Amino acid sequence: MAYCLDTNTIVFCLRGKSAKVMQRLHATPAAEVREPMQVRAELRVGAAKSAKPAENAAKVESFIKPYTVLWPDDDIMTHYVAIRCALEEKGQCISEADLWIAATARSRGDVVVTNNVDEFQRVPGLMVVDWTV
Repeated sequence: MAYCLDTNTIVFCLRGKSAKVMQRLHATPAAEVREPMQVRAELRVGAAKSAKPAENAAKVESFIKPYTVLWPDDDIMTHYVAIRCALEEKGQCISEADLWIAATARSRGDVVVTNNVDEFQRVPGLMVVDWTV
């Protein structure tokens, strides 16, 4: 089983806010940890907009270096379309980035690691865990 990290999970680690997440991450082989492209983009935007862009960009790059980045492909797009249509039909939309993160994870049968469980649990067929609890 592989895990797709949500942006908030990585931010918790970078800010030292969750020893539990860091312990779990260190106990998981890097080959089983993935990062959707949208997460990488969100992290880089956050670093660029911070008070210390160069320092924070270096921290982000160092943290994410061991993990595989997942880029959108036709399979992910198919899941994106299905998820978005299903959620819009129910009036339960989630953010655009989270739609892509969910589609990326679901297309591969991966588990999304997030503390935003309520939002991701709306996605049919998506496995979600919160390593902060």
